[in-house]
Amino acid sequence: MKKHNLTPWFKISLLSLAIVALYGTLMRYKIAFSFPYLDQKNLLHAHSHFAFGGWISHLLYCGLTLILSRFLPEGKDKKYYRLIALNLLCAFGMLLAFTVQGYGAVSISFSVLSIIVSAIFAVYFIKDARHFPPQHLSKPWAITGLLVNVLSSAGPFVLAYILISKNFQHELYLSAVYYYLHFQYSGWFFFGAVAIAAAYLPAGAAWLNNYFKIFTVTLFFTFFLSVLWAKLPVWLYTVTVIAALVQLGAWFMLLLKVKRLLPHIKPQYPKWINLFFYAAVVALTIKFVLQAVSVIPSLSQLVFGIRPIVIAYLHLVLLGIYSLFFIGYLFAKGFIQASATAKISAFAFFSGVLLNEVLLATQGFAAFSYLPVPHINDMLFAVAVLLFGSACMLFLSQLSKQKSG
Repeated sequence: MKKHNLTPWFKISLLSLAIVALYGTLMRYKIAFSFPYLDQKNLLHAHSHFAFGGWISHLLYCGLTLILSRFLPEGKDKKYYRLIALNLLCAFGMLLAFTVQGYGAVSISFSVLSIIVSAIFAVYFIKDARHFPPQHLSKPWAITGLLVNVLSSAGPFVLAYILISKNFQHELYLSAVYYYLHFQYSGWFFFGAVAIAAAYLPAGAAWLNNYFKIFTVTLFFTFFLSVLWAKLPVWLYTVTVIAALVQLGAWFMLLLKVKRLLPHIKPQYPKWINLFFYAAVVALTIKFVLQAVSVIPSLSQLVFGIRPIVIAYLHLVLLGIYSLFFIGYLFAKGFIQASATAKISAFAFFSGVLLNEVLLATQGFAAFSYLPVPHINDMLFAVAVLLFGSACMLFLSQLSKQKSG
C-alpha cells in the first residue's frame, strides 16, 4: 500500500523552530539594548502565533497523520498533507503579517484561515478514525485534542473583536488570552502529544483510557485557575481546586503505570534520546505541581502579576515540555539524522532551555523582594542567542550529508 512520505514535513519543523528562536532573540535584544526598528508587541504576536501554528501544531498534525495513515486505504491520506501544507502557509502568513502590522486585516485573515484548517482537519480525522483498530490507545486522545484545538479559537476571536472595536475591557482581554493558552497548552498540545506517545505503548495498556477520562473532565475546570482574580463562586472555586489536585494525582499514577511498561516498549531508544523524553516528563510534572499550588488565590494573583514568572511558566510548557519532547521524537523516529552536528546542536538547545528557565525564575523570585539582578537582560539575550544558534545548526545539520552517529 503506497503511502506519502512525511519526512520532509517533519524536517521543515526544524526551520520553524529556528524562526521561533530568532524572534525570541530579537525581542531579547530590544529589551537589553537599543533597537528602534520593529514593534515589540508585533514581534511578540508573531512569535507566539508562529510558535503555536508553525512549530507545535505543525508537528502534532504530522504526528497524528503518521499514526492514522497506516490504517487508511491507499490515497486517503492525501487530504491531510494538503491541510498540513495549508496550516504551514497560514503560520508563515501570520508571522509576516503580525510582524508588519500586528493585529490587522491580513494577520486576522490568516489566523481565521488557520482556525478553519484546524476544523477541517478535525472533521476529516474524526471521520477516518473508524479505520483505527478497536480500542486503539491514541484514538480518544487525538480526537479530543483536535476538538479542543477548535474550541480554543474562541479566544483569538474575542481578542480580534476587542482590538478591532477598540472596546478594551481589561478583564475580558485577560480572560480571552488565558482561555486560549489553557486550551492550547493543557488541551490540544497535551492530548495531541499523549496520542502520539500512546501509539507506541503495548496494546494491553487499556488502563490509559481511565486517565483519558480524568484529564478530559478536569481540563475544563482547571481553566478557572487562570482567572481566580475574577472572584469565582465558592462552589466553582472548590471544584477547580479538586480538579487541579485530581490532575496532579492522576499524573503521578500514570507515570508509575508507564514506568512498569518501559522495559516492554519496543523499540528501545538510546539513552541520549530518552533524556529528551525524561526532561519533558519532568517539566510536565513541574507544570502540574505549579498548577496545584496556584489554587491559593492570593498566591495566584501575586504570581500572575510578575511578568518574568509568567514568561518562565509559558516557556516551561512550550520549550521544556513540548519542544524537548518533539526533538526527542524526531530523533527516535529517524526524521532527524543523528549526525554528530545534530546531537551537539540538540544538546546545546537543551542547555539553552534549562538556562532560560533558571534565569527567568531567578528574575521572577527576585522581583518578590524588589531586588534587581545585575545583567539579567544581557544573560537572557545570550541564552536566546544560544537557542537560536543551536536551532539553526540542528536544521542545517539535516541539509548536509553526514553519517548518522
